[in-house]
Amino acid sequence: MSQNVFILGAGASKEAGAPVMADFLDKARELYSNGEVEEFKEDFKIVFKAISELQPIHSKSELDIYNIESVFAAFEMGKLINKLPGISNRKINKLIKSMRKVIYATLNKTTYLEVTRRFEPPQPNDSYNALIKLIKDLNRQNSIDSSIITFNYDLALDYSIYKHGLLVNYCLGENERESNINLMKLHGSLNWFAYLKKRIIIPLYFDVILKDAGITEFFPHNAGDYYYFDPIKILSGVDFVYQGEKVKSEPFIVPPTWNKTEYHAGLSEVWSRAAVELSEAKNIFICGYSLSETDYFFRYLFALGTVGKTILERLWVFDPNEEVKGRFIKFIGSGIKKRFEFKSLKFKDTIKYLRKIFLDNQNGPRIRVL
Repeated sequence: MSQNVFILGAGASKEAGAPVMADFLDKARELYSNGEVEEFKEDFKIVFKAISELQPIHSKSELDIYNIESVFAAFEMGKLINKLPGISNRKINKLIKSMRKVIYATLNKTTYLEVTRRFEPPQPNDSYNALIKLIKDLNRQNSIDSSIITFNYDLALDYSIYKHGLLVNYCLGENERESNINLMKLHGSLNWFAYLKKRIIIPLYFDVILKDAGITEFFPHNAGDYYYFDPIKILSGVDFVYQGEKVKSEPFIVPPTWNKTEYHAGLSEVWSRAAVELSEAKNIFICGYSLSETDYFFRYLFALGTVGKTILERLWVFDPNEEVKGRFIKFIGSGIKKRFEFKSLKFKDTIKYLRKIFLDNQNGPRIRVL
């Protein structure tokens, strides 16, 4: 297991272009209005109509219909109780599929990469590129492994890992493989798909996509062109058959704030591995995660996962919002308060800070192998 665990929230992917949850639906509407998501136009229509039907709820309860987390959770609750304003029961499943595709299309269009040299694949996002370089350098200089736990659906981090020549392990149980780095995506991912006839998640790895999909025009050719992550387009080209099995046409992603028991069969291995990584980590670095009051899932995962024989040396939290510090101080137990530090830094500055502390500053505190 890894001695360093990086936990990444929406603030990390924001620097790759992904909208945060509070701005997500506004960005989705903008893309729809500008005609940039024509392939998923009907899905956007279905979702926006359903959101408008939720407006009368304000008279009897509080529901933030401008926040993607709240809306996604409301749709899932509607599925569970077979009731959603203005939507017939038989259309609720279709609505949730459309919601996943709206999330997919919005992230796909906002986390694009720009080609800087002709006939060469694009470079990864600067911040994620710096993170993976830091992890590689820590491993090289101190023989320390690092793992990443993320709440984000997008593929900017995954691409950076691929571009650095590393093999990723998503910790999905029977679909695990030998790898250089564990990446646990607690809420699913845009490149995860479920088999139609099996309760198994199959990930589309970047290196496998290039090999198995037979795509020779994977990257744009000219400097200045944009490259969009688009696993659905790749799968549609092979009739949604992957490794000999038919897969669903929407990505496997789950609502951030929802009770995730419905998705237990698919994600339990990921959650279990995340708990083990937390229990054996000497250093936990939390970046761009605001610790929402409603995210009970992470609160319990952290509380139970960090119980172990390993002595935690550092619990460092980085976020530009000073209010996050108070939430964590209120949340963590007295036994690790002395290990806790908070820095009001954006993600890109966080990576620079960690590099300076542990690698560039020869006289500073270094991560020790115990």
